[in-house]
Amino acid sequence: MKNNLEINDKQNKIIEAALELLNEKGYNELSLRDIAKKLDVKAPAIYWHFKNKAMLLDYMAEYILQKELGDFEPRKDEQTWQDWLTYNINLFRKAMLSYRDGGRVVAGAHLFPAVTLAKFMEYSLVSLCSSGMDIKTATSVMITSIRYTFGYVIEEQSDKYSDKAPEDNILNTGNFPNLMEVMRIGDTEDTAFKLGLELIIVGGSEVMSKKASIETK
Repeated sequence: MKNNLEINDKQNKIIEAALELLNEKGYNELSLRDIAKKLDVKAPAIYWHFKNKAMLLDYMAEYILQKELGDFEPRKDEQTWQDWLTYNINLFRKAMLSYRDGGRVVAGAHLFPAVTLAKFMEYSLVSLCSSGMDIKTATSVMITSIRYTFGYVIEEQSDKYSDKAPEDNILNTGNFPNLMEVMRIGDTEDTAFKLGLELIIVGGSEVMSKKASIETK
């Protein structure tokens, strides 16, 4: 694990074991007792390194984000804020999708020890403000983008691992023609996510343009 935290080898092994179990069991079934069993140690050995499950989840979130965002940087002068945000938000989503229920783990994390999440937020503000966007608009675009990604990934992963209701019985009643049309279009998750993100970015660009127009009058 490449990280911004001081993690010893035993802590790293616990985090990796926890992530393996997360993939096997999911968020709701993850327990410190099972992690200890997987490592062939007693439960108190886990508590020596992580005082509770919540703390371990924070470190798991940092591990997940580091996989894709470990070396990311603020926007370069030649790069538009739109391109920077699109690229890095997609990395953000990719990181969470790399583990079962990764969206729930990262969305519930604290900014410390999940410092990469804090870094992502800071770099987003730097990248947007350096393009001429005011801090209030930049904050709104950043928060909306991140929360949209959290919600999308959590829903995406929930659908993947849950037992769905028989949709055909509901939709084929003829009472939901627009939903049926959406089903027929059948966009991939990647396409649908990118379209939603584009709407946020276009909105941010529009707000930025309107403020610039007002200032020049």
